[in-house]
Amino acid sequence: MKKNVKKLISIILTLAVFVCTTPVFALTSGDFTYEIVNGEAIITSYTGTATQVTVPAEIDGYTVYGVGDSAFRNNTEITTVTVTSGVKAIGAAAFENCESLATITLPSTIMHFGEKAIYNTAYYNDDSNWKKNVSDSSSGGTSIGGSGNDSEMDWEDIIASNLEYLYLGKILVEASFSGAYSIKYGTTVIADGAFAGSSAVSVTLANQTATIGENAFKDCTKLTSVKLSSNLEYIGKSAFENCTSLVDITLPEKDIQMYASAFYNTGYYNNTDNWNGDVLYYNTIAIGVNEDCSLAVIQDGTTKIIAEALLDKDVLIPASVTDISPEAFTSSENVTIYGYGGSYAQEHATAYNIKFVDLNAVVKGDLDFDGDIDKTDYHILTEIAILKRQETYPEFLAGDMDDDGAIDGIDVIILDLTVNGTPPSRIKGDADGDGDVDWLDYDLLVAISQTRARVTDNIMFLRCDLNKDGTVDSYDAIILDLALNNIIAL
Repeated sequence: MKKNVKKLISIILTLAVFVCTTPVFALTSGDFTYEIVNGEAIITSYTGTATQVTVPAEIDGYTVYGVGDSAFRNNTEITTVTVTSGVKAIGAAAFENCESLATITLPSTIMHFGEKAIYNTAYYNDDSNWKKNVSDSSSGGTSIGGSGNDSEMDWEDIIASNLEYLYLGKILVEASFSGAYSIKYGTTVIADGAFAGSSAVSVTLANQTATIGENAFKDCTKLTSVKLSSNLEYIGKSAFENCTSLVDITLPEKDIQMYASAFYNTGYYNNTDNWNGDVLYYNTIAIGVNEDCSLAVIQDGTTKIIAEALLDKDVLIPASVTDISPEAFTSSENVTIYGYGGSYAQEHATAYNIKFVDLNAVVKGDLDFDGDIDKTDYHILTEIAILKRQETYPEFLAGDMDDDGAIDGIDVIILDLTVNGTPPSRIKGDADGDGDVDWLDYDLLVAISQTRARVTDNIMFLRCDLNKDGTVDSYDAIILDLALNNIIAL
């Protein structure tokens, strides 16, 4: 089954690369224009005049992965489209405004169906293709398909209250209803945006449903319950975003691909009991981090980190994690993974060219983990020890110079000696002890006065108490300001 999940991930990511990046090159074959992404073809446009069109599974020797976003959009001549078996994805607005398109045949291989893919087509506008019922129901809705039990019953004769929905083959394209609803037996794909903004209260997926598309249930603020398919393999971005009443989420006990944004601002997301520190969990899966944290610390025992979960944050990953999504970071250019040598976290960092710091090999004094012990490290340690900034665990390992279990003025003195190779500076105004009196010292004095930090290191106190009044405060910062501007001498 895990092999199938990876195959589906490949399908979705290939289409995502196509729609989000500039393709390497474009080619033409007959009336089709296509582009190659990851060695396979995405059809980007059709320039012919035929009314009946077949989307091939192969073009010029390339496997056709899918029909791209807006590929046939606004073509008013096409009446019939047949998508050949093997094609796996239909992009957003692919056939939008094809007003003559009344017949669309899709293969069972379709695994992704974009938002508004067939909007304003003849098929979409034909009332006979929609199932409707706008009668009231005191029970809150009648389930379709026998309350979620997969049966071969004639589901078209059973309708829920206030229900309006459109299918295309085994794909649920769009649905709007209130109350409870069980997805039709045999449904394989919930299209992007299918339920977005509806008044659904409860939804049960068919056991055959493998894909929940992007934005599928977004803004369904009344939704309290979703029973997911045991065969579910993919939950798209923002699938349940803003479902503020959705408190309980029960995921299948299997490996599925999903995105952190799928659960953003749900009742589950907003429940502090589901968070540990700055990280949101589902059982042993990390599914999100606090946007305001600087370092995300994943708790020991976590096994998986899903796509988008880490945003663009530095992260400490324990050895218990054995599965990290290729898209765990929204941006990985300037992030750092702190972990343990030989762990899966290190493998992931190596595979995706992410900076990795082995916590087993942290060097005392190297607080920025760049391999050198210098003035930058001294400034970081001073900020922690004197201004009482909360240190991260990696900073603690590197900054506790005397191994006494705390970062304090003694550690600053030891690092001072290490950096300068001489006794600590006693120069008046040299607040940070780097041997120079400059604006960095002024900034430190201002920070000390603003935070009302207490300077407990005697040598540092002598450097900072410029007016010798027995305290380090804003007056000392003013004196240093005047001195640096050559108005007075220290």
